[in-house]
Amino acid sequence: MVAAVAVAVDVWSDVLLGRLTDGAGDVGLDEFDAVGSVANTVNDVFITLALATAVVFIVWFYRVRKNADLLVPNGHRRGRGWTIGAWFTPVVLLWFPWQLMVDCWRASAPLDAEGRRRAPSENVLVVWWSTWIGSLIVGRIAHAMMGHVNLLDPVDLESVRTSTRVEVAGSVLRLVAAFAAIVVVNRLTAMQQARRTEVNPLAARAAQEARVRALVQPLTAAAPAEAPRDIAPEGQSPA
Repeated sequence: MVAAVAVAVDVWSDVLLGRLTDGAGDVGLDEFDAVGSVANTVNDVFITLALATAVVFIVWFYRVRKNADLLVPNGHRRGRGWTIGAWFTPVVLLWFPWQLMVDCWRASAPLDAEGRRRAPSENVLVVWWSTWIGSLIVGRIAHAMMGHVNLLDPVDLESVRTSTRVEVAGSVLRLVAAFAAIVVVNRLTAMQQARRTEVNPLAARAAQEARVRALVQPLTAAAPAEAPRDIAPEGQSPA
């Protein structure tokens, strides 16, 4: 929701700058003050919510990776600790979280009737990660463009408008990434819940023991009972 408001604010700024560069005389400083005030408020709220969401997401990420280790112990390219550390490590944050998520996704895939994993589509993962990385790159570009603009120079107004449009593109990418992340969290959680008896070691052991008993009991019931033998008195041989 906040990301959508950020897109609207960026578009509002672009419209005002467009009217100003087109020579419209009805654009006042009060309008720019209003959009600036809204932008600052949205930015403060966005930062607060982004930090809270990041903490919740990382905790969730660590847990699903822990569950995925139980499902497929040897099917992961990175250690469990990278679900936390990758986000704070330069350069590797561009692909380590992606690899970790893909491995968890594949390990949590549902099983067919023969016990083989049926790999679900990874399209939503591609959308989530590509838009997230794209938003980071576009945001850096917009920031760099604004750093070379003199806001007091009327000639640079068109450059300001261009950088604002780039920021709009980054906000749209963040919005798409946020929606895709919600889908990823819901689907991956659902896949692991569907296989929760394998994720929970105690439940898995109980299920295994139940399967063994189910196999053994019919065999025991089908085995012929041994005929009782007469016990002869002491000193005599049995008849």
